[in-house]
Order: sequence, then structure tokens, then C-alpha cells
Amino acid sequence: MGEPNPSYGSGVFRRCLRWRATAGEVEVELEDSNHGFRLRLRHDGCRIVDLAVDPVRYPFTTCPEASRAVERIVGASVADAVKLRECLPGGENCTHMVDMALMAAAHAGDVGVERLYDIAVADERDGVTEARIECDGELLYEWRVRANLIESPAALAGRPLMRGFYAWAAEAFGGGKALEAAQALQRGFFVAQARRYRYAPVERYPAMTDGMPTGSCYSYNTGAVERALRIRGSVRDDSDSSARLLHFVANPESAAVTP
Repeated sequence: MGEPNPSYGSGVFRRCLRWRATAGEVEVELEDSNHGFRLRLRHDGCRIVDLAVDPVRYPFTTCPEASRAVERIVGASVADAVKLRECLPGGENCTHMVDMALMAAAHAGDVGVERLYDIAVADERDGVTEARIECDGELLYEWRVRANLIESPAALAGRPLMRGFYAWAAEAFGGGKALEAAQALQRGFFVAQARRYRYAPVERYPAMTDGMPTGSCYSYNTGAVERALRIRGSVRDDSDSSARLLHFVANPESAAVTP
């Protein structure tokens, strides 16, 4: 694990997530302080015929390798969410690529629709974290969180945001845009915890030093974690604004190690 980030407590984690559906194709783009991925899913109206991931910015040298694993859903039905998840076990995949692939499949029938989510999670202050998500400029949710439990709004008070989130979210939010946005905000809250630490110099902090459970994701799984090295310059601070997100400017070291 890295050292405590001396700037934590005064910043904001930001993530932008956009999808657009056209005839036979769905594109999903994700960028935040730690990641930048683009994904394109092609389908024939029933089944996935092609999937391509463009890993632009990522924390470990091994992350791009996970793009091969997510291609396992090629041939699967776009409407069979259960089967799609079964094809993408967590320890063998990149969490973010899986989220993007499932989102793309879910919107295969939404031709002509585009949606942009803007997520902001403030650093914890006095034990409280403020997390919010907008969709196309409209505020959807604003959650006050303490000890990983939602404190407000009152209707969600006591609900967990980390382990156990998915057990209650589907029932509470139903489905469609309401559930999609809630899941996107939860994932942003999870990734925002990375702001608590800094990893400099990166050579001192390969993935093996993080103490993450084996199989947490592709780069923390056996066979990859032993080779996973942190990439200098892959982490950025967009506390002031999300304006540069989804412009996908890769750092030179990321480009150099892409297979």
C-alpha cells in the first residue's frame, strides 16, 4: 500500500462516463483520475459480433492484457445479462472494462441515444464524504456517506456503499437509468478511495505491495500481479474540474508498454 496522500481532504475525485448507441454499435468511454478506456461493441441486433477495447491510460503495465479476456462475450446475446456476467469472472478481467462491456450490451437497442454521466466524490472531511452524479447536466443523486454507509437522503440511510451494495440497489432503484446511475456513482465512490494514497516513486510500489486480495481484478490475480508495475504519470488530479476528462491524453509511459 502507498503512503498517505498529504493532499487528501481538500480534493475531489472526478469521473466521466459516456455511451452512445448507433445502428449495430455501442461505444462507451470512461475517464477518471486513474483510468482512461474506450470500448466499442458491435452486434447484429441479437448477438455480439465484435468487441474492442482501447486502453489509453491505466495504473499497471499489465492492465491492457485484460482486453483479451473481456472479448469472451463475443457471440453472446446482448439481452442475456446473466450469461454475459458469467462470461466475465472478476479475477480474470478488468473491473472497468467489464462494467463498460455490460453497459454497452444493455444499450444495444437504444439507437440514436447518447448519455453522459459526470461523477464527483469529494475527499472525506470530518468523517463525511459527499458523492454526486449528473446525467447530461441534470443532478440525479447526491449522497452523504459516513463509514461507507449512506447517511442521506433519508430514504437510503444505512445502506452500504461498498460490500453489499448490489444486494439492495436493484430493488431500491428498479432498473433502467435510475439503477445505471446509482451503480455508476457507487463505482466512482469505490475508485475515489485511491485518492487516500500516493505512490511515489512508482518503482517502490508494484502491485504486489498493495496487499489486495488475489483475484480482485486482472492485475491483482495470480500470473499478473507478480509482473504488474505501476506507471509513472498515470494518476492525475482533476479536483478543480472535469473539463479535460474524455479527451484521452495518454501519458508516454502508458503508450510505451501497450502490447
